Amino acid sequence: MDVRESLRTILEALHDLKKYHVSRQCLIDFIRGNESKEITEHGLDTLESFGSGDKREESHYNLVIDQAIDEKILKISDNNITATAKGERFRKNPTPFILKDESEEEEPGENDNALLDSLVESALNDKDEEETDAHMAIPSSTARSQQMIHLIQAIDRKVPLDDYAEQMQLGFDEVLDSLEHLVERGTKFDITYFVDEVIEKECQDELLDYFDEVDGNVDKAIEEFYGVYRPEEIRLVRLIWKP
Repeated sequence: MDVRESLRTILEALHDLKKYHVSRQCLIDFIRGNESKEITEHGLDTLESFGSGDKREESHYNLVIDQAIDEKILKISDNNITATAKGERFRKNPTPFILKDESEEEEPGENDNALLDSLVESALNDKDEEETDAHMAIPSSTARSQQMIHLIQAIDRKVPLDDYAEQMQLGFDEVLDSLEHLVERGTKFDITYFVDEVIEKECQDELLDYFDEVDGNVDKAIEEFYGVYRPEEIRLVRLIWKP
């Protein structure tokens, strides 16, 4: 599917927002015309391209952004999403941009079995695929995008993350890796329902206070609390820490 117009919408929005620090979620809210607190506080809803892509779903733009990042059209640094020089060239002169697979948006819930199969395969093979030559890069990014979307859908349904890992035949560390990847890309999600089940509140508070001191440094926390908390517990709390 050629989604050049969706990508151009994203790039035009970023052009309008170039004076601002823009997270992925803020960008998507801006494009879709969602008057979030961040947008209204900064008056972003008064800009020309606000709401220019309100006919498409959030999951669609997440897929486009993921692929655009993989193809070096967009980049994220410190939770700030910007266009690269390649992206600026695309904005001025759009060319075909093929989104490899967005069936999970078009037929939600009906392709779960096929999606699960593809996600298990991607989880096992993504690392090797990324190390192959350039013509394999796009299929790898598509599988990774599908995996991320399926994980977010599981979180929306409040599926326990250990159950999700078992269902997907993944190690729990792999699920944590995916969640950390989503955080780095600016995707918002809420896993407190699971953290509250597996880690007592006072333990959470102790770790959150420490993350405040070390600016969220997981390695320092693992070293500091060695033998007190398991590394996966520390990584889970880091995922709910808000700087």
